[in-house]
Amino acid sequence: MNKHINILNRAMFGRAITLIVFSISFSFSQSLLEVIKGNHRSDKNKARDEYRHPLETLKFFGLKNNMTVVEISPGGGWYQEILGPYLSKEGQYISATYDPDSDEKRTRDRYKTEKDRLSDKKDLYGNALMVALKGASYGESGSADIVLTFRNYHNWVGDSEFEKLRAIFNTLKPGGVLGITDHRSDTTTDEKGYTCEPCMIKDAEAIGFTYIGSSQINSNPNDSKDYPGGVWNLPPTLSENGLSKSILKKRQIELKKIGESDRYTLKFKKPMD
Repeated sequence: MNKHINILNRAMFGRAITLIVFSISFSFSQSLLEVIKGNHRSDKNKARDEYRHPLETLKFFGLKNNMTVVEISPGGGWYQEILGPYLSKEGQYISATYDPDSDEKRTRDRYKTEKDRLSDKKDLYGNALMVALKGASYGESGSADIVLTFRNYHNWVGDSEFEKLRAIFNTLKPGGVLGITDHRSDTTTDEKGYTCEPCMIKDAEAIGFTYIGSSQINSNPNDSKDYPGGVWNLPPTLSENGLSKSILKKRQIELKKIGESDRYTLKFKKPMD
């Protein structure tokens, strides 16, 4: 009798170990979709998926969970909370972000806020790193498989676009990918947050990138691009700039229905040596 009980106990123990190993391996290999649907993301951030299409966008850029990925200026961390967890087990997430040695207290405070966010959630972000968005490369030169920048280029135009693109080029491995999305102008003018898509492509090619192609996943034909306060009148900012108080509420209801801006989604590659 005892012999049969021992055999049964060993069988149950073996089955329990198998279940534990399976659950651990599952947690270590979450798919991109599972991360996007994860409970760590707020309902407010998930509501933006409708306009930002993170699954389709990151697949278009060729993201894999064993890559070294640099995200430029993550800001509040909307994409960071997807990229960081997805790369935490087999890859490397690097935030090219605020300079901790800046003369501006606001910049130093923002650096600390992001650092605390990553440090306080080690189980989520794992070995995530932060580097300052300055210098000839963002992190070790020739180290990244992909550099991603979401809605940052419009802040560089006419000032530092070539400096930033050159540093991104230097950061990438030969054959590495630059993925970019930004607000799309219907003209060759960069104005009120909207930027010229063909001009951006030429800028990147001038640095040495090879243009691979575009996706229309983040396009929005409902965006008329004629708002007094520019792209920032649209969600998620819903800026009051240029809107009179008498029509503000009604106009913001209309703007919410439009959704986020019309955006280009472009993929470039650093040529092989």
